[in-house]
Amino acid sequence: MKKRFILLLIIFILLILLIPIPFYLKDGGSIEFRSLLYTITKYNKLTSQNENVEDVYIQGIGIKILGMEVYNNTNKQSIKIKANKEEEHNNQNQVGTVNSFVGTILEETTTYMIVEPNEDEIERKTADKIVINYGTDHIDYLYGVGRKVIIVYTGYIKETYPAQIDTNDILINGYEEFKLAVKTNNSKSMVKVLNNKDLDKNDINYNLYYYGIDEVEITINNKTMSLEESLRSGKMTIDGLIIKANKDFPNAKVYKDGGSIEYHYDNYTIIKMHKETGNRDVYIGIKDMTINDIN
Repeated sequence: MKKRFILLLIIFILLILLIPIPFYLKDGGSIEFRSLLYTITKYNKLTSQNENVEDVYIQGIGIKILGMEVYNNTNKQSIKIKANKEEEHNNQNQVGTVNSFVGTILEETTTYMIVEPNEDEIERKTADKIVINYGTDHIDYLYGVGRKVIIVYTGYIKETYPAQIDTNDILINGYEEFKLAVKTNNSKSMVKVLNNKDLDKNDINYNLYYYGIDEVEITINNKTMSLEESLRSGKMTIDGLIIKANKDFPNAKVYKDGGSIEYHYDNYTIIKMHKETGNRDVYIGIKDMTINDIN
């Protein structure tokens, strides 16, 4: 019985000596795991150039941690653990590189928002929630909870929970650079694709139609998908499609019905209805489509 008590006491003492307690440092997110025998420090601090530095150090007194010998702590000797470059590449981006991802707004104030990255975004591997700190106060402007936005940023993602990104570059109309291609048919039939409120319940109520077209494909960042998929994922918006058409055709034909516009490309036509009756529907059709085909 006495031997058992001594054994339990030894185990208890070893646990006290070896089990670390986390301490969070106010330098950008560094964490120290301290025990009586060693300290593991995970640095995540900002330098004078506002760049994140992330290193891991171990200090101890003659014990092995992660297969590495740690020597006498009285010499204040430490071992730096070299970061796994592949994991670092997957989980955080290089300083100076422009990165972006689509996320759904879960919560917001005038100074920050919390977004959930789409499942197919690399940032989702880092965290399922990311705080976007604006750095300025938007005063009385909110984007809208439930809305999909594109977050554009440079540098590292701060590995807190939720993770954090500092940026004020937020796109609400999808990616601005894209290529559109159509697959036409000979039926000249009208097909409803979706309603704009399917994408954002707080947005204006209007429909997207195809005329004489089986499919519309969009290429964004060298990835091709259907227009419907890009709209539902938040990579594009119908408003963004019209914004680009206005840039491509600054002198497009405007009808005297309230402001409907035709945009004639080489292989297809886009019509944005803007009638006095309130019709705001959008049509993508064959090259020769005019407003008379859909009235």
